[in-house]
Amino acid sequence: MCLVEIEGYHRPMPSCHLPVEPGMKITQASDSLFKLRKQNLEYILSDHNAYCMPPCQISCPTHIDIPGYLELMAKGQHVEAARLVKEVLPFPYMLGLVCPKPCQEVCRRGLVEEEIAICQCHGYTGEMVMEMDQAPTPFPQLPATGKRVAVVGAGPAGLTAAYYTALKGHAVTVFDMMQKQGGIARYGIPEYRLPKVKLDKELNSVWQLRDTEFRGGMMLGRDFSIDDLFTQGYDAVFLGIGAWRSNELRVPGEDLPGVIEAINYLRMNAEGDPVPVGKGQKVVVVGGGFTTFDCARTSRRLGAEVTVVYRRSRKE
Repeated sequence: MCLVEIEGYHRPMPSCHLPVEPGMKITQASDSLFKLRKQNLEYILSDHNAYCMPPCQISCPTHIDIPGYLELMAKGQHVEAARLVKEVLPFPYMLGLVCPKPCQEVCRRGLVEEEIAICQCHGYTGEMVMEMDQAPTPFPQLPATGKRVAVVGAGPAGLTAAYYTALKGHAVTVFDMMQKQGGIARYGIPEYRLPKVKLDKELNSVWQLRDTEFRGGMMLGRDFSIDDLFTQGYDAVFLGIGAWRSNELRVPGEDLPGVIEAINYLRMNAEGDPVPVGKGQKVVVVGGGFTTFDCARTSRRLGAEVTVVYRRSRKE
């Protein structure tokens, strides 16, 4: 593909490894070069499998087979589409509702009209298979191995680890400091964004597998230690304890009454605890990310007047 014509040479030469010498007369574009490069390209493509991983799949952190999934969905094969997603990620419904959608930012359909709503398709199929009570497993659960695994944390990471570990045939016990499963998905994402009844139905696919158990209200460091788990006979421990602490602003006054961390605020609202926000009150939310607007929209639903303060521009 890098062929050029050089005066004094009887045939085109590859420019990529030919040393440059003073006085060389090089032609980079001509009809004969164009024809030769085209022939070489056709030869290369003739031996190509005609499938390259698309940008959407590359940008996905779990590299879901998005083209394959969308094709199955277009054919109405929702169970098979969900099974394909669950090969690498067990909760397509939750994925569809809360993923930041890096796949859609690079969707090539956007060059023609607009990008495909990939995440909404995930959520739709996840909901469809739940309503049909046909949530599939990506592959049959293997025979029991006799191994026991402790998973600390019942959030998305911990339950994902539990799901695939159980499918491998190991017995799994999941511990969590909260009484209910879900972690930040339950306590940090508001109901209007992720309905908890449907969240529970999808997460329950973990407990439908053989030899799986959930123990809520059990906190690492308070109720048990990692050494305790090994003493109790667990062969391995997975820590998926999440990020329950908000970033500090490091500004004067952030410890004054009325100032509350975002994650604590969302958790209190999710659990039905009293929050220092009500009708007619004025609330300032500092930040510009997903959590910021979860707090802002939650406050609006409680009747407050909300101002969002952010150090960058509205577009950013």
